[in-house]
Amino acid sequence: MDTQNAPSDTTAGALAEPRRSWRIPDDRRLPALEPYAHAVERTPPLTVRETLWDTAGRTLAFAGVELLRAEGPAGGGTAAGGDGAWSIDRGDGPVPLPWDSGGEPRPPRDAVEVFLRGQPLQVVRVRDTATTLVVLRGKDGRVRAEVADVRVDEGDPDTALLRSARWWALTDDGDPGSVSRAVERALLDAAEDPGRGPNDPVPRLAPVRRPAVDTARRPRPGTAAAFVRGVVADLRAELVTIDPRVRADEREAVHDLRKVLRRLRSVLAVFRGALDRDATEHLRGRLAEVSGVAGTARDAEVLRDRLLRSASRAPQGYVDADTLDRLGAQFEDHRRTTAAELRRVMGSAVWFAALDALDDLVETAPPGPHATDAATVFVAKRIRRERRRVLALIEDSVTGAGAGDEDLAVLHGQRKGARRLRYALQAAGDTADVGKRRLGRLRRVQDTLGDALDAAHAAEAYRSAAARDAGTGGRAGTGAGSDSGAFVLGVLATTERLVVERQVAEGRRLLTGLGAALRG
Repeated sequence: MDTQNAPSDTTAGALAEPRRSWRIPDDRRLPALEPYAHAVERTPPLTVRETLWDTAGRTLAFAGVELLRAEGPAGGGTAAGGDGAWSIDRGDGPVPLPWDSGGEPRPPRDAVEVFLRGQPLQVVRVRDTATTLVVLRGKDGRVRAEVADVRVDEGDPDTALLRSARWWALTDDGDPGSVSRAVERALLDAAEDPGRGPNDPVPRLAPVRRPAVDTARRPRPGTAAAFVRGVVADLRAELVTIDPRVRADEREAVHDLRKVLRRLRSVLAVFRGALDRDATEHLRGRLAEVSGVAGTARDAEVLRDRLLRSASRAPQGYVDADTLDRLGAQFEDHRRTTAAELRRVMGSAVWFAALDALDDLVETAPPGPHATDAATVFVAKRIRRERRRVLALIEDSVTGAGAGDEDLAVLHGQRKGARRLRYALQAAGDTADVGKRRLGRLRRVQDTLGDALDAAHAAEAYRSAAARDAGTGGRAGTGAGSDSGAFVLGVLATTERLVVERQVAEGRRLLTGLGAALRG
């Protein structure tokens, strides 16, 4: 007997999700259930129409995604969730999409733009789901079980019916009493068909399959090319989940996007030669264009979020709430502007070309000169070379305890080198013994120097705001026409400069320890 999960909308009331379901032939009659309960109630059949949206070439279907719009029950009325409600199904069931279309059937593209890349959407299938619900009550009037009889018919918008399927679904109150046991036996007996062979097909909604990809040219497992392709494919999957979050302006989404872009570029740089260099460098260049815009948006987020932290370090009574509120509003406006620019770029040919290049690299994995090298040997060799690179950056740095712009620029370069090594070690995983015990030390270097650079950026932002106020006589919105705003900004800048000096000193100490570890 073929069983599977029924759609989540096949039950009503306060009971849990269906405990058991059956796929049955379309013409099967639901058995009489009156003998098994004190009272049996039947709801009239409710047919809900949904439209499936996709591109003409079925881009979303190939990605395993369905974008659905509930049109409402046949004959008028309002469907559950509201007429015109949108949902997305990535393979684990429909998830509602909050979306204000302004009264027009305009699809929420942001949720799937990472796949669409500018292609137009249209209705490609109409789906009618007819549900009849049978409610069984005990002598006390409580609902003991519910049986849903569900039929799904699908077809293209301009053609006749293409596919259909039917379910019975049983939901009970969790008490294994006589009602639920008797109903389950009755459904099981009615669902079984002695006249059908055990291997006869049961009607199913056939999925849309991606056209076959020639995998014969894919790199052999255990090779350097297979290793790099696998790492890049995993990062691509992360990117696909982060893209809609950035478009929705979710908190930390820009930070997550920036990290994945950096990891991709680091992996392609450290492990050059496994895949075709022209292809990997082309992709790195495409990603760098977006990374720069994402970096600006992330810096604006950090500056906004750091304001209260800066104020908490100032002497008590030196920073007033009004100035903080006005400065916070300025920083939030700047964050929104940079986030909007990032979203604009992610809706442009720049980002779509980067995604196309990434897809092509994963699908074709064009071989480089070291494609057939053993992955363990190749990875170990490249990690050793990256360690030597970081060590050279540390040993060639400007000595001394300064924290000026030149020193910070050098430390920024060292931090980027340490970060790239850390990403390479993380990508290596269990492929080779490459000294992953240094990951903690590398993370501390990155975090400490990152805090120093963020503090320097905040101090410069406070000084710039003070200069703008001075140039406008306080009309820039911070000083309110007095010297108090400039004073507060000066205090905030001073607190951040103290952080810079402290974290630079700590960062130099950590770099010295890292250098000793890399030489060892």
